[in-house]
Amino acid sequence: MNETQKSKNLLTIGELSKLTGITTFTLRMWEKRYGAPHSQRLPSGHRRYPREEVPRLRAIAKALDSGYRASKVVCGTLEELQKLLGVKLPLSDQMPVPSEDSGESLPSAQVKVEQWIEAVHRFDENILTQGFFEEWSRQGPLKFILNFAVPFVYQVGKGWETGELTVSQEHFASERLEHFLSGMWRRMNERKAGLTVLLTTLPGDPHRLGIQMCSVVSSLTEAKIVYLGPNTPCEDIVSAVDQSEAGVLCISISPTMSPAKVEDYLVEIRGVLNKNVDIVIGGTGAPEGIPGIERFDSFSEYFDWLTARKP
Repeated sequence: MNETQKSKNLLTIGELSKLTGITTFTLRMWEKRYGAPHSQRLPSGHRRYPREEVPRLRAIAKALDSGYRASKVVCGTLEELQKLLGVKLPLSDQMPVPSEDSGESLPSAQVKVEQWIEAVHRFDENILTQGFFEEWSRQGPLKFILNFAVPFVYQVGKGWETGELTVSQEHFASERLEHFLSGMWRRMNERKAGLTVLLTTLPGDPHRLGIQMCSVVSSLTEAKIVYLGPNTPCEDIVSAVDQSEAGVLCISISPTMSPAKVEDYLVEIRGVLNKNVDIVIGGTGAPEGIPGIERFDSFSEYFDWLTARKP
């Protein structure tokens, strides 16, 4: 194999990240901690990775999604990983591998989120805060939520699940984003006089980011926000809706909640709340099919619904 052919079979870490969906920070950390993926040094001193690593790393990503720990799978061969996952066809046949001269590159949002994840690893508050403000100004609030905040929250959660982020790093990332979102929607909420939307979570649910993002989306309409925060007793939710004369009750539900308890709480609230008040729910723990309650799978769906709703 001549030098030109060899170079085409070697990838930069950015290209490897692009083809596998694994962040460059994680790839570097795995190589340092586990010795895989193994890189080669060019005469210039730059690292390059063999293209043959792509299907193996995709199998690793699939194993992590299935609940396996990084320490158990990062050094596995492709054959071992395929056996573990029950995959019969080569993973290289499941996803096309763009050539180096295809012109494809990571979407800017993905690149930015990856940079933020690396900042979380370093507890770099300045990079995160500056990045949030820059993309908010550049993209606008709705695109910021859809294309940046949601993927960032997902990556942070996945990093915590796989052990690539510590509890302290997850808390740091969540607090920084929550603080930023709270300040932004509160500014937009000043002197609003439209439909009142009350936002909260159910008893026992301490997670704030879902209702913070929903508060941003709600503030993009004429709606006025009443924010109760997390972990609110059902009777207090109902009382607050009545006293604020809210027309919409919005509840974010995290996957940590018991499905049976969630359903009981929602049925209880719907049963005593004025029928003219719309109840909408969202989040990965939100159930389907509860009478009198609207469930949304995305913030864009909720935005369209709220925009079209008449006071």
